[in-house]
Amino acid sequence: MCPERARLIALHPETRKENDSAMMGTAVHAGIEAVLRGEIVPADIADHSVNAFRTRQKELQSEGKSINITNTDPKNWDKHIASMAEAWARDIMPHVPEGGDCEWKFESKIANVSNEVFEYELWFEGTMDYFHPQGIWDWKTAARKYYQAEKQTQNIQSAVYAEAATRLGLIDYDVEFNFGVMIRNASSTGQIVPVVRTAKHGEWITEQTIALINNLLTVKLHMPSTRWLVNDQHFLCSQRWCPVWEHCKGSYIPSDNNNAEEAQ
Repeated sequence: MCPERARLIALHPETRKENDSAMMGTAVHAGIEAVLRGEIVPADIADHSVNAFRTRQKELQSEGKSINITNTDPKNWDKHIASMAEAWARDIMPHVPEGGDCEWKFESKIANVSNEVFEYELWFEGTMDYFHPQGIWDWKTAARKYYQAEKQTQNIQSAVYAEAATRLGLIDYDVEFNFGVMIRNASSTGQIVPVVRTAKHGEWITEQTIALINNLLTVKLHMPSTRWLVNDQHFLCSQRWCPVWEHCKGSYIPSDNNNAEEAQ
């Protein structure tokens, strides 16, 4: 999470780009959604996902735009997408409970905030890939497998989604949040990584969010031309991944991870 990245993208909307990794993930999501909605059979998920990718590519071309290439060779796009989609159907789908809701958009009021300077409402909003009363599922395409201990202790998304769902009365704590991970290569495997979120996780993510918002509002009020907080301790802070790199750290220091190992 990098507040300065969000600020700069708002100031420079022309920098927004579609990158290959994100587009492949979106295409696989489309295939998964079609299966879960009963629109296609699992055997057709690979073709459906590849077609979704190519359709979006044609839309970009008609708009005079191109795909930003990150760490995959364009000639491998189709087989990576197909492999990830098939991995989901083979390794993850059998463990997903039936009867849930796909692409479930939510808006949940979390808190009324009032202090010496600001007064506002805090809301969480987003889209759950798959919601079921037994738990929340989120599909991820990744270069490497996830580490369960790392996600249990550090993941923010799961805490936000769990707090929103409980506030809406959809589920009670403790909430099981499952990452369905597909490795981005031509021989993909699926991985299910469960984490548990408790009411204390909800209280902590709420406190963290309020503190962040208060800091950003203070900066905006008193130093409107000052940069917001920058998170540059992450591989996404690079020319390869950040669309506003040249307006931020890249204007000082050249990127040193543009030659990351390509997914095979």
